[in-house]
Amino acid sequence: MSDIHLGRTFSDLSKFSLKNDKIEIFKSAVKNSFFNAINIAVEKEVDFVLISGDTFDSSEQDFNSKLILKEGLNRLKDNNIKVFLICGNHDPLTSFNKNTFNFDKNSGINIVGLNSDISEKFEIINRNGEKEGIIHALSYQDKIFNGNPIKYFDYINQNDKNLFHIGMLHCELNSDKLNPYAPVSESELKALNYDYWALGHIHVPMIKENNIVYSGTIQGRNIKESGAHGIRYIKTENKTIIENNFIPCDEIRYDDIYVNLNDIEDDTSALDLILNQIYEYKRENNVKLSLLNIILNGRITFTEDINDDFFEAAVQNINDKFNDEVIISKFTNNLSPLADEELLLNDDGISKEIYKLSNNDEIMNGIYNNLENELSKLMPDCHYSEDELKEFKQKVLTQAKEGCLNLCSILYSSKGADK
Repeated sequence: MSDIHLGRTFSDLSKFSLKNDKIEIFKSAVKNSFFNAINIAVEKEVDFVLISGDTFDSSEQDFNSKLILKEGLNRLKDNNIKVFLICGNHDPLTSFNKNTFNFDKNSGINIVGLNSDISEKFEIINRNGEKEGIIHALSYQDKIFNGNPIKYFDYINQNDKNLFHIGMLHCELNSDKLNPYAPVSESELKALNYDYWALGHIHVPMIKENNIVYSGTIQGRNIKESGAHGIRYIKTENKTIIENNFIPCDEIRYDDIYVNLNDIEDDTSALDLILNQIYEYKRENNVKLSLLNIILNGRITFTEDINDDFFEAAVQNINDKFNDEVIISKFTNNLSPLADEELLLNDDGISKEIYKLSNNDEIMNGIYNNLENELSKLMPDCHYSEDELKEFKQKVLTQAKEGCLNLCSILYSSKGADK
């Protein structure tokens, strides 16, 4: 896990009218998500937990945040689960006061750099007492680190080549920013030939390769951190990763729900469809509170009815039906008026040409083939089955035609409005 950010608050809450019980859910969400992650580790009887930086949100964290972390670490220790924790840019080594985190050296709790240099190596001993792997880990002394951290990591020596090697690093991978934090390239990580990289700093869960992984923050705290957040559960056998699973542990989730109204005939039916998709979302996402951006797409005949009154009534309806377990953070209206396809063909303007183009299979296939050729140059190492390529092509062409029809409807309807 990584980027727990104990002590950070949620942003943009002032725009919601929250009841006291919901405010309490926000206040305890990060703590509960962290303890959810600890529970997963205990239930699965893992050998060790990796925490890849930014455990605290600030180098001057509050006392309660320290208590939360120590409680979680002690529970792991009591279950004979080792911990390897590195420091990031929000919580450099100065955050970890030895008087607060004075774990016995035999406790299995390893805060990298606290009692030694900032870069360390740890041997992994299996339950049979055999040396099975090595963890290579780096902590930061200061908040700002603009150098390349890869120089602190050793190449695998000949005697250890049969062991499983793990790198722990808080960094920006393949960054194109002007002053990136701890910049490193994917090729530099691969060159070390480690078997797994547990990365921190990026809050959205991301797998660059099966063995180069950002687990992401365990609890999203704004709309930019949408979707499920949690931990990665990794299982290995004979120096091979046999399981690499994401397990959510967040209590509150920001998310987008896309609602297509193409086949809907009126505003009441539109609200019914929105409610049905929220029900479906709730069935698939087991969280205490959902903050949803409802995105409406499609071409309809009743665009004038999807107005402020509709959205206000929809929010009230959703609140009533979901007992305030769902908060609508935003409605995004991407609807366009429906234009009759026969009228489009008889139009004398650009709408007709766009519509004809979208229905010309030969031209559309030619455009797609050019796109596929360019993509193959950009991603030469990506290999897909014939069925996967067919499915991808069908999806692209369907979305392209849909986009053309939306554009035609907007152009034609705006022209018609002038008449």
